[in-house]
Amino acid sequence: MQISMRDVYDNTGRIKEAVAPWLSGHKQLLALLPNLYWLNQHLSSNTDLSIQEEAPSGLYFSFLGNGPIKSAQDIHSVQIAYQPKNISGHFFVAKDEQYSLLQARISPAHLAAILGETEDQIIQHFVTMRDKLGNDNAVIQLPVTEKTLNALEPILAHKGHSISLAGHLYSLIFTLIEQLQILSHLSQCEDCQRKLFHAQNLIETPQHDALNIQHLAQQVGLNIEALAIGFNLIVGQSIESYCTRSRIKSAAAKLRQDPAAKPSIVAQSGFSEDQFEAAFIQHFGVSSHQYGQIH
Repeated sequence: MQISMRDVYDNTGRIKEAVAPWLSGHKQLLALLPNLYWLNQHLSSNTDLSIQEEAPSGLYFSFLGNGPIKSAQDIHSVQIAYQPKNISGHFFVAKDEQYSLLQARISPAHLAAILGETEDQIIQHFVTMRDKLGNDNAVIQLPVTEKTLNALEPILAHKGHSISLAGHLYSLIFTLIEQLQILSHLSQCEDCQRKLFHAQNLIETPQHDALNIQHLAQQVGLNIEALAIGFNLIVGQSIESYCTRSRIKSAAAKLRQDPAAKPSIVAQSGFSEDQFEAAFIQHFGVSSHQYGQIH
């Protein structure tokens, strides 16, 4: 089924009655200042849908979640994109899938005025970053770091005047611009990349303790922010996800050797039993008990 986003929400941000049999969710679009917008959008579908959407030109700073975004912890990825002109496209929502989006949109001219630069300088900067760091869809991916979470929390908790919300948005945008600079440097610095591979090797060592990012950063000679951004660049996933997968893979190897030793294997993994099972199912598609029977 294919529908247009214009047919999904009414003027209050509720799902329209005509599409309510298939969709649920909400949309809030705030025009905080001329050329500065904040979007909070959620969709849940009980059927496969292709949704057509139109996007105005501008700089987009997007935060995606797999379920309702109630706190910054619910965000799983950050994307930055520059759209030089209005575009129209489709995105797919599968049956029982949830799609959540927080998004700041600002014009290059508005950002230039804040930063004391020209509009051309801002556009050139983001075009350069897009060409250097973007994927096939010209979108730059950033991990969710501690700084990102700290910048997002006051926005999600905001209940006051729109001017103060605009201030929080500026702070968030500045944080992401700084992270772009770090990402650009890490993508070219061979010494930094050696340190990142060293971090990956340390996580893989059998004697590696439960994840302590601050200690890991000190060991390899990077600050925490650079380690988080660079690890995602080099490995393609967050340090937390990679460490979890590494520990579960190690536990799986031990289970194959001695299925009866599961209690001690769980204890050595650093997970609770519930966390252990959840991670096992996520990475192998079966419970640890089923895995032991298969292998």
